[in-house]
Amino acid sequence: MIHPKAEPIGPTGSSRTAARLAWSVWVLAMVLAGLGILFLALSYSTPIPPRWGPRGSPAIAALVSSTIGALIVSNRPRHPVGWIFAWTGLFSGVQVLSEEYRVYALLTMGGSLPGGEISAWIANWIWVPAIAPAITFLFLLFPTGQLLSPAWRPVTWFAAIGAAGTTFLGAFVPGPFEQFAYLNNPFGIEALGNLGISASSALVPLMVAVLASVASLILRIRRSEGEERLQLKWFVYAAVLVALALPGGALYQSFPAGPIFLISGIAATQVAVGVAILKYRLYDIDLLINRTLVYGSLTLVLAGVYFAGVALLQASFRALTGQDSPLAVVLSTLTIAALFNPLRGRIQSAIDRRFYRSKYDASRILSAFSAHARDEVEVSRLSASLMEAADQAMQPTTITLWLRDSGEPPKLEPISNSQLQ
Repeated sequence: MIHPKAEPIGPTGSSRTAARLAWSVWVLAMVLAGLGILFLALSYSTPIPPRWGPRGSPAIAALVSSTIGALIVSNRPRHPVGWIFAWTGLFSGVQVLSEEYRVYALLTMGGSLPGGEISAWIANWIWVPAIAPAITFLFLLFPTGQLLSPAWRPVTWFAAIGAAGTTFLGAFVPGPFEQFAYLNNPFGIEALGNLGISASSALVPLMVAVLASVASLILRIRRSEGEERLQLKWFVYAAVLVALALPGGALYQSFPAGPIFLISGIAATQVAVGVAILKYRLYDIDLLINRTLVYGSLTLVLAGVYFAGVALLQASFRALTGQDSPLAVVLSTLTIAALFNPLRGRIQSAIDRRFYRSKYDASRILSAFSAHARDEVEVSRLSASLMEAADQAMQPTTITLWLRDSGEPPKLEPISNSQLQ
């Protein structure tokens, strides 16, 4: 007799090795990011050329990506998304260190320290491997770790070629650096310059791969069901937060806090991916989405009421007394305090009616039954109303009602939907 091979209990040697490697990458990413933050602190007051976003922001990616990656690899060592996050965190650590050391060495210290030009060279291309896997392979492989179908395999080659090509050209196209224009690329290949190839030439296949990856994720969402749909809900929820923060990130010069919201949203997306893959409290996502819709809408409405109230009351006070009055702020504050609970109830009801129809219908049916039960004294009619309400609210295949007469054992009466109809 041939017995099936027993599955090993507990972590195997390969999984322990994978976990050690992932946490080693985490330690290295933390060291690199820490050194980058140190050089940022030493050169914080140094004027730098214009750039997008706040300085040191890759350190957040190094922390969040490498941590989520190490946690996923420790629990699911064969899942490729864990390794994508681990290496993304490592490259982000290299990015923040190279960006901040070049500022310290070239500007703060006036070029008196070694390695400043090399750091500028690394910073010119390291951003590509730091973000390209997260915006291509993550969309293609989340949440199962596999492609939607073999037909999507060419997209992975497009992504790899685009990322590798953009990195290569950023590293070896001759000419001045983007931010430090007075420095020329020390490793520039003159043949690339003679061909007229720019560092952005390989971005086209990379952008095509990004768009195709997003299409793959959308198609996966439409086909998903069950647990996979809950995993995708976590990702979509965080992605919506990023989309809401994008305008603030684009308006960095006039809205300095915008990139912070955007970076926080991206970090939330990575955390959501980790929660989904590790399957930790997946079912809480519906409650989280519901609360976000309710309290987000409530905040917007109350803010509008507050500012409109202050403006109208101040205009009234100016017309009556010729000057502003702090009473307008007090009255507006009291107004929104009075509106909070009634408005929250109305918004909750509207959102349940629009997005959670089954929950709204069940709540309405049970409320109607409760009102009817207060006035009903006949047991048979109350039993019939109870079974009808349960059938309408939950739509079970069968309903079983337990009735206990005084002094007798409980009696079981199974009733099917056809009997109710």
